[in-house]
Amino acid sequence: MTISYQGRSVAVLGFGRAGRAAAEFLLRHGARVTVYAEKAADEREVESFRARGADFRFGAFPPRFEESLLVRSPGIRPDIFALRASLAAGATLTGETELFFSHCPARIIGVTGSDGKTTTANLIAALLRGAGHTVYLGGNNGTPLLPSVDEMRPTDFAVAELSSFQLMTLAHSPEIAVITNITPTHLNWHADMTEYAAAKCRIFTGGARRLILNGSCAATRDIGAHALPPVTWFGTDAGEIVLREGESEARFSVPDTFCLPGRHNRENLAAAYAAVRGLVPAGTPERVLKDFRGVAHRLQYVDTVAGVAYYNSSIDTSPTRTAAALQALGGTPVVIAGGRGKGVSFLPLGDALAAHARAVYLYGEAAAEIERAIKKRVPVCRFSLFSDAFAAAAAAAAPGDTVLLSPGCTAFDQFRDFEHRGDTFCHLVRGLHQS
Repeated sequence: MTISYQGRSVAVLGFGRAGRAAAEFLLRHGARVTVYAEKAADEREVESFRARGADFRFGAFPPRFEESLLVRSPGIRPDIFALRASLAAGATLTGETELFFSHCPARIIGVTGSDGKTTTANLIAALLRGAGHTVYLGGNNGTPLLPSVDEMRPTDFAVAELSSFQLMTLAHSPEIAVITNITPTHLNWHADMTEYAAAKCRIFTGGARRLILNGSCAATRDIGAHALPPVTWFGTDAGEIVLREGESEARFSVPDTFCLPGRHNRENLAAAYAAVRGLVPAGTPERVLKDFRGVAHRLQYVDTVAGVAYYNSSIDTSPTRTAAALQALGGTPVVIAGGRGKGVSFLPLGDALAAHARAVYLYGEAAAEIERAIKKRVPVCRFSLFSDAFAAAAAAAAPGDTVLLSPGCTAFDQFRDFEHRGDTFCHLVRGLHQS
């Protein structure tokens, strides 16, 4: 490690997964760590870190941090007053993701985008592993990569799923950078689409050697027109995967073993093909994809109860994701939607639900706004609680129906995150066997 933290005074801002990973890494390398968290944390976790030398400050952030190095958790905007005041006084701002990039000896493939980044990152990791490479997968999927950085080797690969929150202060770039698409989302956190898109672009502006972009997305086409790294364009055409580099084009049949539904998943596969091109031998995709069953909470088949099939797509936290899920699943499912909005219009969600759903069961803070966007084009029932919406949808479904959880919103009004919401859905589905 070329950077020394021995005896350095460091503030870790936030004590979620990223904050804990950063604090553990810094303590292991001799830093004097103070954790600042606005909300109380699990006392056992706190005591464990205190035993290793960490100090804690709970409550509102101070007007200025006294430490020389500030490690921001992704959910904290880098322009809050306390950070601006600290930087003006000479402090340095970084993040858990930036720490990982600074110390990672492995080859990094970074994946970002509004939709599809988790599935794409998992596909890349699966293809590389199928070719015999040692692969570490993590980042925005909830598994920080920093705790594994000391065991990584130059011959390994790290596949990093990166959110716009993580990218806001990232100065480094992965060797291979993938942007699946860019559509309006997280506008309740970002100032506007310009800031959001600029954050996404930081995945390649710090020195990426290859940039992989979606040729069917207007925003990524604009990015590629001005990007410095060589661009590989990915897409699908007549059921085939199409990769373009300059004037050359390569086409691949989607393996029969690939079981994920929908065009968006074929695009995710195309992005993965582009990322691993030259890194895996021919025949690897067909062999690997027969065992790839997707990622939890992404059009995940849960169970069939009394002839009704239940699918969990809790990851669908934006209208565009719900529209893609509905198109991929096909038919006319009974849909459970709602939660907390992201500051974007629900009109596209209303149009998608009206076009594809047999009935819609809404819950949470955004329920009334989504109902207005549907404009009475499909039957709607509205509830305050998620559990009530689920119970009503399950009671209304008949044998042969499909019940789909595809919220089009974040989970933060009633759940810790989309995973908690999806796990609750799965638990409720399994509970139907006893009812």
